[in-house]
Amino acid sequence: MKLLLVDDQSVAREALALALQAEDGFTLIEHAESARAAIALHQRHRFDIAVIEIRGVELAGAELVRELRTFADVRVLVLSAHNDEFNVGEAMRFGADGYLSKRAHLREVIDGIRLVAQGRLAVSPDVSAAMVRALHRRDSPGSGDIVASLSERERQVLRLLALGSSAKEVAAHLSISVKTVETHRARLCAKVATHSVADLTRLAVRAGLIEA
Repeated sequence: MKLLLVDDQSVAREALALALQAEDGFTLIEHAESARAAIALHQRHRFDIAVIEIRGVELAGAELVRELRTFADVRVLVLSAHNDEFNVGEAMRFGADGYLSKRAHLREVIDGIRLVAQGRLAVSPDVSAAMVRALHRRDSPGSGDIVASLSERERQVLRLLALGSSAKEVAAHLSISVKTVETHRARLCAKVATHSVADLTRLAVRAGLIEA
């Protein structure tokens, strides 16, 4: 697994890189102090996971998340000291695959990286409440911001999952891999801060993809 660490604090980057080098399964670990350097490195190495601090780099707020998410081959995990409702909400809205607090233990960060690599959501306990508040605020009274952020493929996957199709059935219907379906499902769950099919169904109804 190839990792990119992005943080404007050299000590934080280097300490995390050193710790991760002792872990099995990480074949390449590079780090960058700026968004521009991060994007250039990703274009060269095509990392599997980018672990980023969303403040301090030259792109404002969560825009680095959005820039990295334009590359379909990378998943983005935020590791930040800024865990307020605004920053958490913006990062998830722009497509982050997880959000961990810098107060997390090293083992939690390593486990979070592995979860994201599996297409699952990684969120620190002290971030969860801010995420729920942010997404509920955006989701009230309808789902305007969340719905507007969905890609066409996410809408297709959401509709089929809400209708009760399994990941395998969705994959067959859309001619994509099961792994791709699971990745879309994880991102949909992240956007509504849930792992519940019922919540995804409610989102599909509000998006007009299925009838109530």
